[in-house]
Amino acid sequence: MKKVWYIVKLGITRVTATALVEKGRNIVTMLTGNAAFTAPNPTPNPTLASFTAALDTLDAAQQTYAFNRGKVEKEARDLAFAEMKVLFHTMGGYVQLASNGAKDIIMSAGFDVTASPSPVQIPTTPQNVRAESTKARKQILVRWGASKGHRLYNVYQTEGDPTLETGWELVAVIGRNRLVVSDLESFRTYSYRIIAVGGHANSIPSDAASAIAA
Repeated sequence: MKKVWYIVKLGITRVTATALVEKGRNIVTMLTGNAAFTAPNPTPNPTLASFTAALDTLDAAQQTYAFNRGKVEKEARDLAFAEMKVLFHTMGGYVQLASNGAKDIIMSAGFDVTASPSPVQIPTTPQNVRAESTKARKQILVRWGASKGHRLYNVYQTEGDPTLETGWELVAVIGRNRLVVSDLESFRTYSYRIIAVGGHANSIPSDAASAIAA
């Protein structure tokens, strides 16, 4: 008999910024000290500290926009909102992996589950991520090992510290395990990480690889 997997339900498709902050703070509370998400099990990814920092940024941006509904304030709120949604997807993927599809463990992390559980396979995390400049200017070639159970790959890029969970931007959704990123700034360092996308769940993010565009 196959194991029945329950799937993390993010519930953020039509959520407001304020509601997303409330939902995120509840997840932090539920994960803090939760034995199902501490060693020897994988620890939260993103870290609770970085997840909380992103929530604080969105909360402050939303309050500023509510007070002064200017264009600059709206852009700052929208950027923080989009970055927080990326972290929710990453955290949901982590909870899915760490829970092993168990309904009670998923719900103990503050997430809901889909109404109809079904047998699924969580894609394996892409390994051996490599980034290198090409002979062409302003290009970087990113390659990685194939993930078992994937349908697509989400490729994320950052110009900041790759050890942080903030600052990552989705730059491509592709089926192959290599990507040439063009129109970069010469002599600037770019970092990349990959998330394998499955039918009902995503992998946890890969390790990051960095390169300097020629």
